[in-house]
Amino acid sequence: MTPEQYQRVTELLAEAWELNAVERSSFLDRACGGDAKLRELVDDLLAAKDDAAHFLSTPLMNLEEAGLKDNSDLVGTRVGRYTIQALIGRGGMGAVYRAVREDDFHLEVAIKLLKRGTDTDAALARFRGERRILAALQHSNIARLLDGGATEFGLPYLVMEYVHGTPLLEYAATLDTRRRLELFRSVCSAVQYAHQNLIVHRDIKPSNILVTPEGIPKLLDFGIAKLLGPGMDDFTGAVTIAGERPMTPDYASPEQVRGEPVTTATDIYSLGAVLYELLTGQRAHHIEAYSREAIEKEICAREPKPPSTITREVDSDLNNITLLALRKEPQRRYGSVEQFSEDIRLYLEGRPVRARKDTTRYRASKFLRRNRLGAALSALALIGILIGVLAVKRQARRAEYRFQQVRKLANTVLFDVEQNVATLAGSTKARELIIKTALEYLDNLSLEAARVIRFCSWTWRLPTAG
Repeated sequence: MTPEQYQRVTELLAEAWELNAVERSSFLDRACGGDAKLRELVDDLLAAKDDAAHFLSTPLMNLEEAGLKDNSDLVGTRVGRYTIQALIGRGGMGAVYRAVREDDFHLEVAIKLLKRGTDTDAALARFRGERRILAALQHSNIARLLDGGATEFGLPYLVMEYVHGTPLLEYAATLDTRRRLELFRSVCSAVQYAHQNLIVHRDIKPSNILVTPEGIPKLLDFGIAKLLGPGMDDFTGAVTIAGERPMTPDYASPEQVRGEPVTTATDIYSLGAVLYELLTGQRAHHIEAYSREAIEKEICAREPKPPSTITREVDSDLNNITLLALRKEPQRRYGSVEQFSEDIRLYLEGRPVRARKDTTRYRASKFLRRNRLGAALSALALIGILIGVLAVKRQARRAEYRFQQVRKLANTVLFDVEQNVATLAGSTKARELIIKTALEYLDNLSLEAARVIRFCSWTWRLPTAG
């Protein structure tokens, strides 16, 4: 280790020791960035400090015999019927490994093991609780529990479906808004299913959602989930030691931060925080110092920026949907994850959403947007009809004018001219021709007028007939 690295580790330890477990984890996520070796070293030193009394009272030979060595040493060893192949990730209480079962049921799995020094009564209760919860969940968007047991030294383990996937935000980076929302609705389906089984996840965040190559999101890590209902033990309560609350602050609800009772509304808030980041690429809350006061001020007091102020891809409806899920008061959020997901479905279909005040103008605008082609064709048809009606009326007026002119001429010829000719000698044939011609004109005018009236009547009936 170089002097610079030593100085860096010393600084991180000095800050991390002042934080509780939840704050410490989030702080190290940010401070270490993508430096896995640095994070592993700091975690080991912190664990050594926290477990010093236990460690010093245990002979070195016993630790080695118990198999509680560094995580990397477990690669190649067997746990039950499974051979560990690689380390996937580490958390505050355990590690997750990729392993294979190489008998007739050749299967690739993920194994979760408690790490050295955390096999306390509280940790064991929490681990058994996670196993109990996962056993009750069978959903296509939740990583399945396949097996479980204990090592020969008594350490419990979980065997879960190994998800070949990409973290949610990374997978969604190249997707358009519609596809992101469809992906999010699948996550909502998993959470709603858990709620129907009286389970609150309590730690929904992008890193706990992997998306398979087929585009199927999988919800992971029910390690701090809570069972609801009478007679249900909160097995995570045992690990909430003085001042610690099981949560990830960046996605935690105000009631979680204040230590108030957790309900399904808690997961709705976390889902809202995930949706916010999925749409904007930024977190709903920006926590600079992970102290209890700073977290409570940010989560409980400050309202998130409207997503539409960050990206043009978010319109007013999607803005309202996201912010409704992020309301500070649990009772003012969506009543269920199902309602949340349903509002997104209505949005995708161009229909009015619950998150926005319902008005006639709003519903009309949504209808027109949803039926743009039909509305455009109807408008064109109406314009065509109006133009036709105006043209017919114009022709009718012209026909009426000609009719009046010709009738006037015919009347003049029939009466005035004929009377003047009548006094002339030998005008009988001329008078007959005048009368015959005038009557023919009048008969033709009568027939023409009847045709115009019938045509106008048919034209005016067109709109109602359609």
